[in-house]
Amino acid sequence: MAEQTLAERFRTLDGRRQYRIDIARKCASLTIPSVLPPRGWAEDANLPQPYSSIASRGVTAMASRMLSALMPLNDSPFFKFGLKNGAEPTPEIKSYLETLSFQVYNKIVSNNLRETIFQSLQHLIIIGDVLTIMDDDFSFRNLRCDQYTIQRNVHGKVIEVIYLEYVPIDPVEEYIEQSNGGNLETRKGYKTLYCQYTLDEDEKTWIGRKEDENGEVFSTGDYSVIPIIPLRWYGIVGENYGRSHCEDILGDLTSLENYTQAHIEGMAAGSTFWIGVDPSGLTEIDDIASSSNGSFIPARQADIFCVSPANTLNPQIASTQAAVQEMRTEVAEAFLMTRGAIPTGDRVTATAVRMIGSELETVLGGAFSAIARDLMEPIVKRTVFVMLSNGDMDERMNEQFFEKDGTLNVEIVTGLQALSRDSDLQKLMQMGDMVRNLPQEALQTFKWDAYSKALISS
Repeated sequence: MAEQTLAERFRTLDGRRQYRIDIARKCASLTIPSVLPPRGWAEDANLPQPYSSIASRGVTAMASRMLSALMPLNDSPFFKFGLKNGAEPTPEIKSYLETLSFQVYNKIVSNNLRETIFQSLQHLIIIGDVLTIMDDDFSFRNLRCDQYTIQRNVHGKVIEVIYLEYVPIDPVEEYIEQSNGGNLETRKGYKTLYCQYTLDEDEKTWIGRKEDENGEVFSTGDYSVIPIIPLRWYGIVGENYGRSHCEDILGDLTSLENYTQAHIEGMAAGSTFWIGVDPSGLTEIDDIASSSNGSFIPARQADIFCVSPANTLNPQIASTQAAVQEMRTEVAEAFLMTRGAIPTGDRVTATAVRMIGSELETVLGGAFSAIARDLMEPIVKRTVFVMLSNGDMDERMNEQFFEKDGTLNVEIVTGLQALSRDSDLQKLMQMGDMVRNLPQEALQTFKWDAYSKALISS
């Protein structure tokens, strides 16, 4: 039996997950359709437009909040280097590791990391899966879930990834119109390559391979750190693909869409009207229709009346409007849009608002921590690996990071810690109040420079 090509392997795996793709497309159609267009969609076709935009704004708001927690805008690294044995490094080693972390951080943020992570979070919230690729020039890009297939073992660990890559056939044809009838595997002016990474669990390495449609091998190689990062919102044991936040609230999103559509159509029907004339009366229709506005016409008031369904439809429209408002509030809470969940009244305190915010933030829970770990840690390791390959870092660091007997590891300092920044700020301010009451001798030993930096960063 002939060995299966990567193109055939991709189609086989793609056919097994169509149910998951259909659910993902349903979630995208109710939020941001461009994240995962419908099947067969081409670039010259229109995307479906949902009736309600609250879900789209909710996805954007949640992705923005998560991005702010993953990559705070304080020019400080979202990671640190520590010792694998958990020991506290000496001041000299700690200072060196902090300098090294800033060097790596400056390399990471020099390109399009923030916008790529924002797009990744949108994909995860809506679809539940995304593949992030980090090139050797420290630039990043994302692939939709219908552009790659993935296999995981029973523990949820990735063991195989196949994704599509497009290479221009000729530089002149690079910008040719790329309308392809919605077929992802063919693109005019480009050659489609099937890129595969499989895990060798015995050697703890990845085997890379690239083939074209006909099975011709373009490149092969072994990788200790692969340039791809497969992510999912949260996983179910035994499943290769993730479940999304929108899938969890798909019932609310569908109800909001249906209620909004009914409300818009009801308002449109309620705004229609016609001018009626009694056919047995003295007033002539032609006198009314042919006369200009404000002119005198022979008419009797009893013969002319307005025909409109507004009075009949008003109760239904009011009922639908109440349902729309209720579903908008539910969806806003699900997406952590706290402004829609804050109660109104004269006695609403800041503590009540803070409690509601804390309660909503628990929605992110384990999914947020897993994303922080599974996304940020591979990016840092890949950056260190590329910097070592380019000679931008002491080559002795390769042994410390990637060898079995290495002593250094990467610790991500965002995640749930980032969600509690307000708590850290309150603790620092309480410390400042306590220090004022200390004796003069104790005040002289207090490190005001370190305190002020920590306060400003928090």
